[in-house]
Amino acid sequence: MKADEKIKGVVGEIGLERNEGKFNSFNLTVGLVLKTGGLTYAQGERLIVEMRKELLGKMVEIAEIIHLCPVCEKGFNTMQGMKQHVRMVHDKGKKKETVKAEKPKAAPKKKRARKKTSRKKT
Repeated sequence: MKADEKIKGVVGEIGLERNEGKFNSFNLTVGLVLKTGGLTYAQGERLIVEMRKELLGKMVEIAEIIHLCPVCEKGFNTMQGMKQHVRMVHDKGKKKETVKAEKPKAAPKKKRARKKTSRKKT
């Protein structure tokens, strides 16, 4: 693996646990599954050592994820919550302008010709 080559992966797990004995202290865990296409065990060990040097014991800042309303800038935890707010609060008085698109007419179904079979009565 080259020094400037990026490793791609998929986040497989995210967890949050409260630290015992500390009220406002939590552990955040992120599990990654790497897609490297040929990472050897030795290269993986070097990668782990490098990540530990870069990340362990370092102070990090994580921003709170907020979805702001584009009209009144009220914050919501989810995008769905923000969309629902806009629909129920800001679009309440507005009349929806709907344009009905004409659907293409389906071709009439052709009837299948049935084979006539002669049945003999016995």
